[in-house]
Amino acid sequence: MNTAMPTPAPTEIERLVKGIGIPPRPEVLTRLQKEIDSPNMSLSVVGQIINGDVALAASVMKVANSPAFGLSRKVSTVQQAIPVLGSRVLSSLVAGFALRSSISGPVRLDRFWDSSIRVAQLAARLTKEFRGVAADHAYTFGLFHDCGIAVLLQRFPDYRDTLQLANADGDRSFTEVEEARHATHHAAIGCFLTRSWGLAEDISRATLIHHDLSIFAPDAETEDARCRSLISLAALSDCFVNAFMRMSEDASWLQIRPHVLQHLNVDESDFHDLREMAFDLLENL
Repeated sequence: MNTAMPTPAPTEIERLVKGIGIPPRPEVLTRLQKEIDSPNMSLSVVGQIINGDVALAASVMKVANSPAFGLSRKVSTVQQAIPVLGSRVLSSLVAGFALRSSISGPVRLDRFWDSSIRVAQLAARLTKEFRGVAADHAYTFGLFHDCGIAVLLQRFPDYRDTLQLANADGDRSFTEVEEARHATHHAAIGCFLTRSWGLAEDISRATLIHHDLSIFAPDAETEDARCRSLISLAALSDCFVNAFMRMSEDASWLQIRPHVLQHLNVDESDFHDLREMAFDLLENL
């Protein structure tokens, strides 16, 4: 079974995304990131930026009060949420809202976004079970790691057929199936998008390599080894969301499953306990 792929170099990533319409970084995200990175950051200004868009503020509040972040008390305003969640968690929530708003076209993506948001929230929740990954990083990666799929769905009319083929192919990686049919793949597109949007480098790197099983080898490059937990939590979340929404397991999960369980030190009993916890959370989202 050939499940590894060479990690694309920067010039190769540029080739893979050439001709693919990558949405530019939204203005609201640019303003928010600039304020958060300022040495004189003002929580009041952060709140004003988010409250400047009613739909954005409502989306942030909905996710902030979800079981995924497990707040000890509900918050009713963005200003209340800032000190409870922290500015970087809020930045992740805003990035997620901006992502959905930025990718539009002839194909409806409601089911895709519903699944992606569930994966992101579950990944954030799983950080309570597995230390070493911040909830906002897990949420952001969970939401963005497959964002290239949304771009490709709008770009290629036959991409849904590619998804079916990739989900069923046990011999090739998901991205190999994509590249054979479209001369590009969603991991490279997602990497390019997250970098151009100014997201953390480990988010971009993990997005690029999340179908490369060689990162689980003992001699994997240091930067790739740091991404293992992010990728493992997202893969586990993907598995549980697919089982919850579609009662299915795709080929990508079957390929990565033993690596994820070994990395997270999860046995079969632990796996079933986590699955039960995940289903309880997903029913309440």
